[in-house]
Amino acid sequence: MKSNNLIRFASIEEHKESQIGKDENLEPRPECCIYRVPKKLRGVNEEAYTPNVISIGPLHYGNQEFAYMEKQKIRCKREFSRRITPEIWDELATFIQENEQRIRNCYEEITSSDLQNQLEFVTMILYDSVFILELFLRFEERNSLRFKPRLEGYIALDLLMLENQLPYFVLQELFKIAFPETSASLFFISCAFFDINMPIDSSLNVLVPGDEVEIKHFTDLKRRVLMMTYIWRPPQSTSNPDIPCALKLQESGVKFKKVKRGGLLNIKYEKNKLRNIIPFLWLKSHKLHIPKVKIYDETESLLRNLMALEQCHYPEETYICDYINLMDSLINSEEDVNLLADAGIISSHVGDNVKVAKMFNNICRHISLDDNCYRDIFKELKKHYDNPWNHVVASLKRVYFNNLWRGTATFAAVLLLILTFIQTVCSILQVV
Repeated sequence: MKSNNLIRFASIEEHKESQIGKDENLEPRPECCIYRVPKKLRGVNEEAYTPNVISIGPLHYGNQEFAYMEKQKIRCKREFSRRITPEIWDELATFIQENEQRIRNCYEEITSSDLQNQLEFVTMILYDSVFILELFLRFEERNSLRFKPRLEGYIALDLLMLENQLPYFVLQELFKIAFPETSASLFFISCAFFDINMPIDSSLNVLVPGDEVEIKHFTDLKRRVLMMTYIWRPPQSTSNPDIPCALKLQESGVKFKKVKRGGLLNIKYEKNKLRNIIPFLWLKSHKLHIPKVKIYDETESLLRNLMALEQCHYPEETYICDYINLMDSLINSEEDVNLLADAGIISSHVGDNVKVAKMFNNICRHISLDDNCYRDIFKELKKHYDNPWNHVVASLKRVYFNNLWRGTATFAAVLLLILTFIQTVCSILQVV
């Protein structure tokens, strides 16, 4: 029996969607580049993604834990006033107001009801931007008004967190408006503040943001610098096999070498091709070349935020995630870290190598890797390890050729044995 009180679709729609405006676009805008870290990633290590001392942008806006630094933003704004005129202040505010929608589009979401108000939003962006510019300028000038080193370090870490960003174009344009005559580059000032070292063999014309490179924000800046000298080549392999840890690979004859030049991602596998031709030429090992990485207390937070950025914004270009995945595969325990440290590849400043092993073992949880730029290296390492002959050669080398004197004695003994055998054969032939 049909009810006379039929519910119309329009009523259902209004009931469900009354919480949002009809004109509100629920799809991410093309400009979107600043995200909330996915819940599963955040659940593994929430502290790694949460600012310690300061909120920048709308995602942590209004948190009372950062009340002290909100006062410091006002202080920095007053100091910044000594650098510019009142007319310039109006130009800065006008630029933000004219680009308000573009700035909003850079964020995946803006949940604070206060920031729906234009004045509140423009004020937040202006004070946050001026704080960062004044912070950088004080650092560049070695100004006596700089924050204490410990606090400045916390601020720097917070400014690299994915959820704590301003669009880079805002800072860049405000810097140009404030200082139209300067030859200084915000890009290089930013790199100096964050202690981002340029790879020695990188090309400077690629580093400076311009037509070819568009930096999204500071997290993106860090990622791009790490990728500077990395040249991506499509892997030939279609699979990504599991590989043994560093200690087992060494036991099969793989030698680990530190890359002296180049960026963090420049990992290469070098095969001893002569060994395929001359089986007994075991004195030269296969080598895995890996750049040096320094591990500090803040390294995990930095890496996690870079990986979160790739998961959200560069799902098909997860180069940092791929690098971490390879290192995670090589490191199972403290012994693997010790091996890589002895090779000069890992430099730990956290005291205990067990901590380094745990960091790499946990950091890839809930990370999606549809592809891996090191697939060919995985394949070659697996192929090498699965070859029993490589284990035999490596064992012989460890026992009989682990140093110059033992190697010389072994070679002399083998040579004497061969000569004795030849002499015996010749004597038998003479008798016959």
